[in-house]
Amino acid sequence: MIMGFWAHPLFAAILFSLPLLLMGDERAVGMQDTISIENLKQHVRGIHFDRNPRTRYFELEQAGRYIEGELLKVGLEVEADFFQWEGRSYRNIVAEKKGKIFPDRVFIVGAHYDAVPGSPGADDNASAIAVLLEVAKHIRPLSLDSTVRLIAFSVEEYDGGGSAHYAQRAKNADEKILGMISLEMVGFTGSKQGYPRSLNPKNYPNAGDFIGIVGNERSRGLLERVHQSFRAHVPELPSECLLVGGNGEEMEEGRLSDHSPFWEQGFPALMVTDTAFLRNPNYHLPSDTIETLNFEFMRKVASGVLYTIAELARG
Repeated sequence: MIMGFWAHPLFAAILFSLPLLLMGDERAVGMQDTISIENLKQHVRGIHFDRNPRTRYFELEQAGRYIEGELLKVGLEVEADFFQWEGRSYRNIVAEKKGKIFPDRVFIVGAHYDAVPGSPGADDNASAIAVLLEVAKHIRPLSLDSTVRLIAFSVEEYDGGGSAHYAQRAKNADEKILGMISLEMVGFTGSKQGYPRSLNPKNYPNAGDFIGIVGNERSRGLLERVHQSFRAHVPELPSECLLVGGNGEEMEEGRLSDHSPFWEQGFPALMVTDTAFLRNPNYHLPSDTIETLNFEFMRKVASGVLYTIAELARG
């Protein structure tokens, strides 16, 4: 849950020297124009209630059934990935669009669907689930070379339980995960923007109107491609990116989502975020409601993610 500019000038130079990747699928033309704000609102409403894993287990399962139903509705293959946490069974919900040429090469887009006690979790993280579902709808009819997995993770709010289980399983199976994108709170904009202590706020925007993209050194190439795609296809959406050292140990704000277990297992992974508590005063509170979300901002984020994952899977 962090944002930023370039780690250094060389990074920016490398990024802007890269050629644009063209999707080459006529159905991709104008895709962002079909991203529906009404659908995004419907998806947020579908899980807009306390769904914390500790005391609202059945509500969490209700949210899971909603997500599963929406993924099945658009025609994707869906399966449950079960894991144990504190003596109870939970599940990640995994949908897949198989690649036609390299089905063993996998790109993942993920978002967690649990929330903290007492909060309806609109920004955290129904906003990201809504974007995930809208991306799923539009990715299904495309012809892709590599496989795309769309995963709704559970128990993220408690040390990333679901994503830690999944990343470990993928590592044990020696899966070829070429990139993972974690959507973490993508629906809030505001006039004020905070920053971690390690960053000088004078070097960054004052307003919280951009989307942040965070990667580690191992994910540098993926970060370059993703940020370039956002800038090329959704130029009206301000975007900032940050490269952190190691696995982000020196900037905890950059680790707080489902991408970090993938970092720990050696996979390239990114976080796409509105910067969470550095911007949103409703973070982990009952006031994190649907009325506080900026759905036009979410539509642009969904467009960026859709174009990006389609490009990656065709490259």
